[in-house]
Amino acid sequence: MEARTLELVFPEHTNPMGAAFGGFVLGLMDKVGSYAAARRARKPVVTVAVSSVEFKVPIRTGDLLEVVARVVRVGRTSLTVEVEVYKERFGEEDGRMLATTGVLTYVAVNEKGQPVPVD
Repeated sequence: MEARTLELVFPEHTNPMGAAFGGFVLGLMDKVGSYAAARRARKPVVTVAVSSVEFKVPIRTGDLLEVVARVVRVGRTSLTVEVEVYKERFGEEDGRMLATTGVLTYVAVNEKGQPVPVD
């Protein structure tokens, strides 16, 4: 199962040097990762772990980000999702590149927030 979205980086997402805040990028990764996990579980999910995140190249104001999340493992109640963030600069010939990667884990929950099995 997969989910993806596009997001443009605005000045409010960046530090004074014009590089995106890590928390902004991680928030996008968590959001899209949860979409993929919820689609697969067909239930609400909550984030339980961020196993790894690697910021490979700087993301700058004006970059278009494509966030792609794929469920790579399903446990009894948990789902592991790999997330890739690609950046693209308009007007650059080979402007699309992998900027950030991460692995996040989610747990399917019921209306009381208790873990429930994934079908």
